[in-house]
Amino acid sequence: MSSNAARFSIVSGLLFILILGCLHLLEPEFDPTWRFISEYALGNFGWMMHFAFLLLAVSLISAGVSIFSQIRIVLGYIGLVILGLSVSGIIIAGIFVTDPISVSPDAATFSGKMHAIGATLDYSPVAALLISFALVRNEAWRPIRGRLLISSGIMFVLMALFIIQIPQDGQFTPDVLAGLFGRFLIVSYLGWLLVVGFHVLKLRKQSL
Repeated sequence: MSSNAARFSIVSGLLFILILGCLHLLEPEFDPTWRFISEYALGNFGWMMHFAFLLLAVSLISAGVSIFSQIRIVLGYIGLVILGLSVSGIIIAGIFVTDPISVSPDAATFSGKMHAIGATLDYSPVAALLISFALVRNEAWRPIRGRLLISSGIMFVLMALFIIQIPQDGQFTPDVLAGLFGRFLIVSYLGWLLVVGFHVLKLRKQSL
């Protein structure tokens, strides 16, 4: 089961990044430096963004399933709970279409508000960091201790940098680089997912 979940995580994560990359080409009207990836759902290929969010959710939850049996301490279980909450948020964000970035918080639609709630539930970097600290306590994961902590640490730092970019008044302009940092952040998810997924497959192969 763990190996199948790891494969699901790897494939889903790669497909997510592939679709996101395609959307940059198909919908160039959304400036990637300050427009959020969620806004691709507003374009002619919006269904692809909905599908991409689903793939990201599948990739994260599959990673959690693949390493569940490897978690031995409370810190790791807390990380898994946060990961589950984050997946729920991503699903909500994927179901409800965001408002254009030009819409003020006071003028947000119901769908836009729901999308924002879903997005604010995504604390995957925190989950990844806690899970990584738990996994490196496991002898089987110590050979990739550096890769685990570095990849999850990058996620956490990028999340902090992304949050710093969000203006206090909710008014986004081309000078606000939230879109760029948001893209760096979301790509960093894949790095950690690949580190985890491939090591699960390696451990499975060694046990046969």
